[in-house]
Amino acid sequence: MTKILIFSPYALWTIHTIYEKTIARACQAHGAKVDYLLCDGLLPECDLHWDSKANTPRPLDICTRCQAAAATDLQETGIPHRKLGEFVDAAATAAAFAWAQGLTPGECEEASFEGVPVSQWVRSSVISYFRQFPPDLTNWHVVNVYRGFLYSAAIVATGLKNYLNANDVDAAILFNGRQSITRVAFELFRQRGIRVLTHERAEYSRGHINVRPNSHCMSPKPFGDLWGQWAHVALDRPSLEAAGKWLLERRTGTNLAWIPFNSRSQTETAFRTKMNLSADKKLWVLFTSSTDEIAGDPEWKGPFTSQHVWIREVVQWVAKRDDVQLIIKVHPNLGGNLYIGKATDELRIYEEMKSNLPPNVRIALPEDAVDAYLLSEEADVGLTFGSIIGLEMAMLGKPVLVASRALYDNCSTILSVRSSELLPAMLEKCLDSTTNREIQREAFRLASCYISRFELEFPTIKVLNIFQAEPNYSQPEDLGAGKDASLDRICNYLIDGDPLYESPSALDLARTTDEENAFFDDFANPQPYTEEPPVEKPKPRTLRDRIKGRLLRLPFASRIAHMVGDGDSIASVR
Repeated sequence: MTKILIFSPYALWTIHTIYEKTIARACQAHGAKVDYLLCDGLLPECDLHWDSKANTPRPLDICTRCQAAAATDLQETGIPHRKLGEFVDAAATAAAFAWAQGLTPGECEEASFEGVPVSQWVRSSVISYFRQFPPDLTNWHVVNVYRGFLYSAAIVATGLKNYLNANDVDAAILFNGRQSITRVAFELFRQRGIRVLTHERAEYSRGHINVRPNSHCMSPKPFGDLWGQWAHVALDRPSLEAAGKWLLERRTGTNLAWIPFNSRSQTETAFRTKMNLSADKKLWVLFTSSTDEIAGDPEWKGPFTSQHVWIREVVQWVAKRDDVQLIIKVHPNLGGNLYIGKATDELRIYEEMKSNLPPNVRIALPEDAVDAYLLSEEADVGLTFGSIIGLEMAMLGKPVLVASRALYDNCSTILSVRSSELLPAMLEKCLDSTTNREIQREAFRLASCYISRFELEFPTIKVLNIFQAEPNYSQPEDLGAGKDASLDRICNYLIDGDPLYESPSALDLARTTDEENAFFDDFANPQPYTEEPPVEKPKPRTLRDRIKGRLLRLPFASRIAHMVGDGDSIASVR
């Protein structure tokens, strides 16, 4: 019998534990033995609190509330569990504390505990904690938090090693795998040769799940491997329509899996006048990324030491041109939202840059009412550091240059900067790039691969909003083999090591580009949308009708909406 361990330290995040419980029950229904390992309040720092989210000190009762939530979850499932403290004695706790507190500020970023490089594994959380890269180790508060994370990591490393020495584990289920103590668990599982499945909410497909085999939740490798199988497979009409519908929903802020970032402009074409831009010169738009989640991660390291270095080099190149004008669109997430506060240090760089720009360069800060999707339509070329809007621009057939790692950086039709020395030559190449179908074809294939194959459909959970979900099944037997294709794939991976993602079939590989070409012909030549003629006594229009009418009046929306019908998700505006 396969033995599966779930290390579940963040029970307060019920949006994630509900997925975890469902996968655990499914594994049991598929014949596996499942155990939980819980945190029992030994850790002074964890990702349940970041200053950048709460803007207040860490709550004194956060551990108590988390343990109470975990107890409720485990009572509901009836799955056996142990607690981390059972595997860390007083001497080990004292040794970890003394080690962490004895570190100088300069040692925090390279520290190892008993041969385990825990500093590398918690660094990402320290960056997110303050939304600051690199961490300011001259600040006593930052240093104290860093030491707290290091102490927590040492405790988790000790407890997990002792647990694994005493218990056989074949596979593990783990939330996230990027953040501090979950990263420690992830790395220790991999070192032991234990199959790991990390889970997170879907990034781009509401109602799906982000699960990755033997990788943390933001690793680019699993999708890169899948894309390698599907890149040359032509799409059929339903897949094209689904990808087009997703693009429309992104544009209109509809049915998103995460917080909407874009703000609609009040005017659609007056921004050139508003920003004092010429109508007869090429317009390039540089979309920045919100990088604090991936900063310092070797898997996401690109050719530039930072995003700001790349932007300054682009600005210096553009300043010498009289045939190009550039808008830098600063990512709205840096300005904060209902989930997280402002990235103050990063914003300051753009604010300082704005006061000293060449005449042909503009910056749109998060508070400026400039619509990113309007810019993407108007621009001749898009430049990104990895933002998803680069893929969306490519889906319009627009030339795109990406300067770092990205979901789409392996697209052959998208210009990817692999060396900082090559940037000037690649910018020169952008001057001759034009909108074309092959860019669009590959971008649609990649989007379809990600939203339909990589993020697995997960109908057993009903997503209510970005923070809440509920079971969409009645009893554990509903999760058994043959009941749901995605759960079968997840359980078969954990229990037998089977592939998590679907590979192309012979029929897929034999498909021609005929359906793609017909779709893109329709895309390039949309039929004009016309309202139905009024009847003598018109019926009250439903919310869906009103929203559809509003969407279809958008210049871009009419290209897609007439091709994808009346899908429910188009009308589900939050």
